Amino acid sequence: MLNSTPSNQLSNILYTSIPKSSTTTINLNNSLTSHPSTWTINEVEEWLKTNQFNDCIDILCNQHKVDGKHLINLNENEILSLTKNDQLWSKLKTLKRIKQQAVIVQLEPAIPNSSNYTSYDNIEDPLITNCCLLTSIRSDKKKTLSALFLVVISVYFCSFIITIVDERLPDPKTFPPLPDLILENIEQIPWAFAVTEKLIVIEITTLITVILFHRHRMIILRRLFTIIAALYFLRSCTMLFTSLPVATRITDCQPKRLVSFAARFKKATLIFVGQGMSSFGVKTCGDYLYSGHTCTLVLATHFINEYTPRSYHLLHFVSWITALSGMFFILAGHQHYSIDILIAWVLSSRLFIYYHTLANNRTFLQRDTNRMRIWFPFFTYFEENIKTAIPNEYCLPNCILDARATINNWLETIRYSAYWVILFLFIIITYSLSYTKKANFSSLIER
Repeated sequence: MLNSTPSNQLSNILYTSIPKSSTTTINLNNSLTSHPSTWTINEVEEWLKTNQFNDCIDILCNQHKVDGKHLINLNENEILSLTKNDQLWSKLKTLKRIKQQAVIVQLEPAIPNSSNYTSYDNIEDPLITNCCLLTSIRSDKKKTLSALFLVVISVYFCSFIITIVDERLPDPKTFPPLPDLILENIEQIPWAFAVTEKLIVIEITTLITVILFHRHRMIILRRLFTIIAALYFLRSCTMLFTSLPVATRITDCQPKRLVSFAARFKKATLIFVGQGMSSFGVKTCGDYLYSGHTCTLVLATHFINEYTPRSYHLLHFVSWITALSGMFFILAGHQHYSIDILIAWVLSSRLFIYYHTLANNRTFLQRDTNRMRIWFPFFTYFEENIKTAIPNEYCLPNCILDARATINNWLETIRYSAYWVILFLFIIITYSLSYTKKANFSSLIER
């Protein structure tokens, strides 16, 4: 981390804004641990007393239990409706500026020297986590739904383009496969492509598991959907612009013209539902340049590596071996040219790296917001509330927590009901025994 003294202006603001219980030595680490978003209710109360807002303590701290995180997120209307104090809102805006300045300072690169240099490989995720605690990372489910809508449109558009590409396929009898250095030296293996699709299922299952248990799963899904949408839109363009002949001589692919738009729409829907995988009964011809299967393998591997701890070396190694094996089996099955694999790998990895480089370095957005909105409109929209790198923190999804709570409630109800049933049976048995004894005693007296 960068250890430096902020400007005098920021120091003065911090001195009047940080509670007395926190240390007032203004270096970067101390200011981060005493950041307003980490204050407790007592520290908020102390800050209000320090700034002479005693009349607001009862309504904020005692009635509404406002801590530092909630205090930072209050807007002007909420402050005025609760306290009717304009000065408190002015002071709160100062706190919000401190929050933004602290994050920007945190993200500035440190100047390495021999005394405090740390290897990149030795940096662990908890350091990133401490940085991210300063910002309220918002999930923005609406934006995630927007990204989902975008990727559905893009993938379906690609499926529709494939129906056009199939019609424009060069006749294999007239146009033999193009010369390819790798395909010429590998005999076609009929079952190889099926192995690739099984490896894709393994990669996707692993990625879904990682996303499911990641605390910031909505943000990861939004990024995944955005990158996939861009890749498949580019793939639609490259397939449509250039039609390559079939990559193998052993094929039953023939150019077929669809008779109506309804037939084209039906075929596009089947390709979309089956995600272009032959294991799901989808058969396509001519969808070369570039490989969608390779894009899936590379993207899944990058996301698995990015959003799992760096100490998971075995998982990262196995995921890369799986991706490379999948690409090899695509070539072994002669389902794509080598250039298809290469372009898909380069585009997928570059898009992932460029996107996350921009997302993790907010100085790019701070420098020229208008230019970023022009050149990267979707990125600016989806990432505007993400202030720093996403920490790798994990928790159970809400649906699992809700299901567990429901099951616990059912078990508690059953146990509570069992107590009453046992008590009822005990009373019945006791009453029966007592009645039997009474009847026996009466019969003895009669004798």
